Amino acid sequence: MSNVAPVDTAQKGRPLQLGEAVIAGRLNLVRRTQTGFVHLIVLPSADQYSMPSTVEVLAKNRLGSAEDEVRVRVRINGYRRTYETRDKETGEITKVHTADNRLFAVEE
Repeated sequence: MSNVAPVDTAQKGRPLQLGEAVIAGRLNLVRRTQTGFVHLIVLPSADQYSMPSTVEVLAKNRLGSAEDEVRVRVRINGYRRTYETRDKETGEITKVHTADNRLFAVEE
């Protein structure tokens, strides 16, 4: 995947802002929603023994079709989530604090 560029919404010339990133990979799935599109993007593996990461990018416009190589600037968003879990051995209930992250394509 070293030659990534057919669909490029990374907006060259404008420096990355806090909370932004650029990702590149292969579109695995594109799904239309009521408010836009959900894109499942598989990122390149760090090495030949690692599993590739997969991320979901939300966008108002379609970034491409399945199997397209894409490079896109995203805004990182998320929210805190808390839930309770019970330890199977002791029965103790503990609170778990986590975050759900969302990536939104920066479309201008």
